[in-house]
Amino acid sequence: MTTGIRAKVAALLLSAAMMNVAYTVLIPLVPTLSERFHLSPFEIAAAFGGFALAKALAQPLGGILVDRVANPALLGFLGLGITAGSIAGLAFAGAGWQILAWRLAWGVAEGLTMPALYRLASALGSESEYGTSKVMGWFGAACAGGMVVGPLLVGALYPFLGFTGVFLTGAAVTAGGGVLLLSMRHSLNTLQESESDTGHDKAATGATMRLVAVLVGLFAVVDLVNNAVFAAMEPVLPLHLDQVTGDGVAFTSVIFSIGLAVFMVGTMASSRIVERKPLLVVAGLSFGVETVGLAVLGLTDGIVALCAGFLLFMAAQPVLYMVARQGVNLVPRHQLGRAFGAFGLVSDIGFIVGPLIGALVYGWTGSGVFLALAAVTAVTGVALFAARAMPDRLVAGIYQPAPVEPRDATPAP
Repeated sequence: MTTGIRAKVAALLLSAAMMNVAYTVLIPLVPTLSERFHLSPFEIAAAFGGFALAKALAQPLGGILVDRVANPALLGFLGLGITAGSIAGLAFAGAGWQILAWRLAWGVAEGLTMPALYRLASALGSESEYGTSKVMGWFGAACAGGMVVGPLLVGALYPFLGFTGVFLTGAAVTAGGGVLLLSMRHSLNTLQESESDTGHDKAATGATMRLVAVLVGLFAVVDLVNNAVFAAMEPVLPLHLDQVTGDGVAFTSVIFSIGLAVFMVGTMASSRIVERKPLLVVAGLSFGVETVGLAVLGLTDGIVALCAGFLLFMAAQPVLYMVARQGVNLVPRHQLGRAFGAFGLVSDIGFIVGPLIGALVYGWTGSGVFLALAAVTAVTGVALFAARAMPDRLVAGIYQPAPVEPRDATPAP
């Protein structure tokens, strides 16, 4: 493997981390949205859900563009540039409706960007000794690493820079990630992606389309539920911690940072699991672990127990993240851009409905929302085990370990 490909992998991972710094900046500032902008819990949920809706609707277009252009890195650069501009606009928001409007613009920009980043991760993995699943794992870890930095950035800079300064910092970091992608654009054209496999007719046959539909649909639903449960916690857990501790900003910054660090480590550790174990079995067991963590959150009010329940929940999140993307990677390579675009459209519905449902149920039941979410994950886990009864011709390869990609003997750097 050449030094050039190693450098591209490193640039992609750092860019993904930088893109996600600003994403979690907003989470510790949920109490600020309520106090400064007078947003209700439902309007706060709409700020999160509206972002996800815009991102979901934009991802299929991003997927189509990725399959049509020769240089996905350039598309990623443009998307991150628009993202940075939207974050900067939000920094100067003076009213609640402006917060919502800039969040929508931010969502569209990320939706156009994500298929390009997934496509780059898949292509670089297939061209390297690492393999696609490992690079995808690193990609997820990099995204989580950026999310870890977001709440820490708020804790460090908010007392000095305030709302505007923190988001301008996030915009600058995001723009820097785009510049990193742009630095890849000339050499990326030399990647010999295996999407023109000999023996593959690019005219999609009925069997191929059925396989794509099953893989994308099944694993998008897994990701949808996983996303929805996490997204429901984004507005709810800060409010709950504020009620329990009296200092929601500080406790949310710490707890979410630790939880996202667990996610980051988990994505790297779980890449080997999803390579070698049946995907839906792993997913069913992971939803079971989430159920236990959520039940702890719903049944206790002590800060130690709350932290333990949240961290157990976050330990299962990256496994499901990896299962879903490994499943989509079984799609024929020449359709991966569209596959990830459709996958994103469906899976991001979780980020739309999660905050809305979470806020509504929290308003009715308080901490009972965590028990309701536990019921959702438990039912999903049981359903995945029951799905083993699907006809073998529709799910060939899903219940067996994914094939391990051949790698050369060159030692990793």
